Amino acid sequence: MADYRRQLGVGAVFALVLLRLAIGWHFFREGIAKLAYDDGQRQFHVAFSAESFLSQAKGPLADRFHVWAPSGHDWSKRLAVRHEDRAPTSDETADRAKWFADYEKRHADAGAKGEPAPVEFPPFAPYHDWAIRIAEDWRAIVANVSSIAGLTDEQRQRAAQILKDRQQQLSDYLASQSDAIADYQHELWRLGDWRAMPEAANVPYLQKRIASKATETTAIATPWLNQVRDFEQKFIGDLHELLTPAQRSQAITTQSLEDALISSEQKQLERLNVGVTILTIAVGACLLVGFFTRSASLAGALFLLAVVATQPPWIADAAPIYNQIVELAGLLVLGGTRAGRWFGLDYITYSLFHRHRDIDN
Repeated sequence: MADYRRQLGVGAVFALVLLRLAIGWHFFREGIAKLAYDDGQRQFHVAFSAESFLSQAKGPLADRFHVWAPSGHDWSKRLAVRHEDRAPTSDETADRAKWFADYEKRHADAGAKGEPAPVEFPPFAPYHDWAIRIAEDWRAIVANVSSIAGLTDEQRQRAAQILKDRQQQLSDYLASQSDAIADYQHELWRLGDWRAMPEAANVPYLQKRIASKATETTAIATPWLNQVRDFEQKFIGDLHELLTPAQRSQAITTQSLEDALISSEQKQLERLNVGVTILTIAVGACLLVGFFTRSASLAGALFLLAVVATQPPWIADAAPIYNQIVELAGLLVLGGTRAGRWFGLDYITYSLFHRHRDIDN
């Protein structure tokens, strides 16, 4: 005797097909939106970056997501540091005065010799460690560019001058932001003290205050990161201009330059961007035509689970991810049913390859 509790009615089948098509269309549309057509090269390329999604991850798994995003020259460890903003001691004041005097002398000596003045960052500046890391990373890029076969000595000298000019621009900008950065680090110091309070885990208003301050301090650093990113893009643009028309016509030289200008972190992110784009398009297409529906549903569910894991709903300042949770639940429903066999290609594949076994794709 048939167990009707295990059978789906026409209404349930219609609802499952509609759910499959709706989620499939959403995934497919989001995947296609990540592509852009380049008229010059006559091909599509990925115009999407997961950087902000990864860098803004919160919760216990945040560090695992952060490693996939470019670190902004390790700003979270070198700029976003806790430091109490207090008046310097007499010894510290004397040391700073001596450094500036020596700095002026080095500049004067360089000018007298007709040499370029050195670009330096005050060791006591709140941005010193971050600036040093940026300068080191830029020097590494120029070293890679200078090693390209076929470049002339003049081009290598021009690359060195581009580096010096951009380092000076960086130095001037960060010096103008020194007081603001010191205030920012002091706010981080205050936030750390609040979090260390014994009552921080139990008092609701204090938890809300800490969450608000954490969001506020994160936003403070954004303009500095954006400005340095802008400097870097212009720096890389200047290096692009080094090649002559003849060198640009040589695919090997052009590719060597492109490789030299992209950091390993950026290459890792670009591979991830391509992978996410392919995944969303493939999941969407499979769901729309009902092909390997269970596998596609599982892949989509795992992807959305990763999205949810970046913003756990129990974290006070986490971004809302309710839509993703609902769609995740929908994918689990599709994965647990035969949704691809109704008005889908899974019916054909099942009939061809599993006539005698009840094995789903």
